[in-house]
Amino acid sequence: AAGKRALLIVDEAQNLAPRAVEELRMLSNFQLGEHALLQSFLVGQPEFRDTIQSPHMQQLRQRVIASYHLGPMDVAETEAYIEHRLKHVGWRGSPVFQSDAHEAIFKATEGVPRRINTLCDRLMLAGFLTGATSFSAKDVNEVVSEIRDEAGDAAAAAAVARAPDSR
Repeated sequence: AAGKRALLIVDEAQNLAPRAVEELRMLSNFQLGEHALLQSFLVGQPEFRDTIQSPHMQQLRQRVIASYHLGPMDVAETEAYIEHRLKHVGWRGSPVFQSDAHEAIFKATEGVPRRINTLCDRLMLAGFLTGATSFSAKDVNEVVSEIRDEAGDAAAAAAVARAPDSR
């Protein structure tokens, strides 16, 4: 009534069941005069694209005003992204990230922001625990190796838990 619009933001939309996506579409049908009462902004991983492209989502696709696929970053963007995040938490150049560290981070994460965040969090924790004042590709690769070992251990534990009882 005041001429304002409501915006519903759904993150991790790839986790929505098709029925939930359909209910969001139905909500978009409600109007006041000529204006929709609710606009939806769905954000998700690439798997969400598969959901949207499925045949039974044709009516939803007809309502999509804009879509965008954010691809992985390149090496320079990865470095800028890391420095941007660090500056937001008060980083003033220490610890130092050597140029080969940025390259190693990019290679390990393929430029995917969520992976960069996870790797850099672990790298910073390792640096804190050891008192490091500089990170090199060697440091990055050690953390990557630790993460992979842990993931392997977790996968092995999950496989054991799923195995039928042989008693």
